[in-house]
Amino acid sequence: MQYPPTTHLSETFIRKERVYMKKKIRQILLTLLLFVFSILIISIPTQAAKPAATTVKSKTSYANSKESMTVRGLDAKKKAVWKYVTKKYTATELPRTKCIVRKDKVYVFESSKIVVLRKKDGKQLWTAKKISPAGHLCKFDKNDNLYVTGYYDNYVYKISTKGKILWKTNASKANNYWPYKISISGNQMTILYEMNDNDDSSEKTHKIVFNIKNGKILKYS
Repeated sequence: MQYPPTTHLSETFIRKERVYMKKKIRQILLTLLLFVFSILIISIPTQAAKPAATTVKSKTSYANSKESMTVRGLDAKKKAVWKYVTKKYTATELPRTKCIVRKDKVYVFESSKIVVLRKKDGKQLWTAKKISPAGHLCKFDKNDNLYVTGYYDNYVYKISTKGKILWKTNASKANNYWPYKISISGNQMTILYEMNDNDDSSEKTHKIVFNIKNGKILKYS
């Protein structure tokens, strides 16, 4: 009976031992990596969620014939979460700045532009430019489109929820002077104006009715 050479048995044993040791080393390394990873996860401090603003306060300031506005978002404890400050504009007889909160958005009118902020954190969402620069009069429809007019400007604007000017209509035909009331019913918008027919002793009030879909003037009276 013949037996395999001793050297051959030794080499086979050594190879098996090496394979076994490699597996053990891999297992040990994997266990160590998992342990270190778990320690790191536990040691990382948990960052508290920043409180969301639940109310908005605005303040208009005048200094050196300039007007500006500061808008703050406050949390439930009345602590400031965010702040927005407009540029400074030359003061006139009518306000150049205005702030309106509509659902989850804050509309800041500053002269001839509107800056819209997210209520909860003050993030700027969009800006609409080249609108009426003072005495802003505005109204929202049921789809949250914004209609704006004002002083020092003959136009009425419709602005989408994304800040796009959908149409603008020149309303100067009736010699309107100062828009002071705006209302929407169905697809019609009515704006009441003070009218000055170049005679200071003869001031009248009149209204213009618009089609809100396309901005066309339906009626002067």
